[in-house]
Amino acid sequence: MGARFTITPVLLSLAVVIFSTKIATASELSEYVKAIKAYVERQASPSIANIASGFGASNGVGFAAVSYSDNDMQTDVEGDDDGSIVVGIGLGDPRENFGVEASIGITSVSTSFWGDGKFADEGNLNLKAHRLAPSFGLSDTASVSIGASNLAGWGSTTENPTNAYAAYSGIKYLGQFDEYSLGYTLGWGSAVSNTETDAGFFYGVALARANYNVSIGFINSERHVSLSWQPQFVKNSSVTFTKVSDAENSQSARSIITLGYSLELFQ
Repeated sequence: MGARFTITPVLLSLAVVIFSTKIATASELSEYVKAIKAYVERQASPSIANIASGFGASNGVGFAAVSYSDNDMQTDVEGDDDGSIVVGIGLGDPRENFGVEASIGITSVSTSFWGDGKFADEGNLNLKAHRLAPSFGLSDTASVSIGASNLAGWGSTTENPTNAYAAYSGIKYLGQFDEYSLGYTLGWGSAVSNTETDAGFFYGVALARANYNVSIGFINSERHVSLSWQPQFVKNSSVTFTKVSDAENSQSARSIITLGYSLELFQ
C-alpha cells in the first residue's frame, strides 16, 4: 500500500509563501521590462507648432523644414495654396553664455502646380539668442529667448514689419520613468498676428512621448492644434500636421503640413 500524502498546515503555509513569491517576482519582472522600454525610448522634447520657443538649436546643429498650407494668408485668394522653407544653424552654448540660432526663410514656394509659379522670390533672415534660465520649480529645465524674425529680407517680405519677440519655455518630465515630457511657452511679439503685422501674446503647451508630440498654441485669437511624428527609420526627422483656426476671422482657417530634419554638423 502506497504512502499517503497529507497536507499539513506547515506545507500549506510553505505553498502560500512560494506562490506569493512567484507573484512578486512576476510583478518585479513586469516593472523591470517597463523600465527598460522607457529607457530605450527616444526622450522627445515637446514642441509647440508655429510659436517661438525659449529654447534654441544646440551648437553645431543644422536644421531645415518645408511647410505646405492650403490657404495663402498673404494673397487672401480663396483656394490659393502656400509654402515655405527654412534653413538654419545653432551656435554657442546657452549654458555658459548665450546660444544663437540663425535661419533663412524662403516664404514663397510657388510652383507651376500652385501659386504664381515664382519660386523663392520672397524670403527673410531670422535671429534668436537663447539662454538656460531658472525654472522656479515649475519644470526640470527652462530657457529664455529674445529674437527677431523678418529682420531683413527680399521681395514682398520687406513690406512686413520685423517681429521682435521674447519667450520663456520650460520642460517637465512626468511618469514613473520620466517617459513623458510636458512643455510650455509664454511670450510676446511685436508682429505675430493679423498676417504678422500686429503685436500680441502667444502661449501654448505640448506633451511628448517617444516619437509622438501633441500641442496646442494660441497667438491672440488664433488657435494652433498639432500632432507630430518622428519616424524611427529616418533619424532626426519629423512630420507635423497643424490645424489653425481663428475665433475672429474664419477665413484664416488653414491646414499646415511640415517636414523637418536636423543634423549635427560639428561640435
